[in-house]
Amino acid sequence: MSRVHRSLAHVMVLLQRPADGRVLTVRHQKGSWHSPGLLTVVGGRLEADEFFDEGAARELAEETGIRIPAGLLEFCQLVHLHAADGERVAGVVFLAREWEGEPYNREPDTHSELVWVDPAAPPGDCHPFTHEVLRRFVAGHWYGNVIAPEPTVGGERR
Repeated sequence: MSRVHRSLAHVMVLLQRPADGRVLTVRHQKGSWHSPGLLTVVGGRLEADEFFDEGAARELAEETGIRIPAGLLEFCQLVHLHAADGERVAGVVFLAREWEGEPYNREPDTHSELVWVDPAAPPGDCHPFTHEVLRRFVAGHWYGNVIAPEPTVGGERR
């Protein structure tokens, strides 16, 4: 008998380039149900039987092709998200500053591109949650409550 697993935890990785401090984000396809056309940090839901760091390493590999042992990811922050759609989730963010290889878009059906952003000045087309994660990262905050409005593109609610 298999059990259905619906995680209330999200795991994310800030892949940060040592040369300029930029962080890797993914742009969701415009037709995506989740954050259409917006930039988000690399990550997703924790799967059954995973620890936070294992899920973060899996998401990083699935989305960018970068494989980092879970034990080498640095804890970065814990966020509690209250999303506009009523969803309430906890997010665990990890930091990776060293890796081998060049990231690439491993999920072209989900993401249109990978974009390196300045965490201190993220572009306006970042998801509101991503803005908060990056703002807290730059400020050195390890915990935060985030109330995220519905994302907008060009002033229109999605």
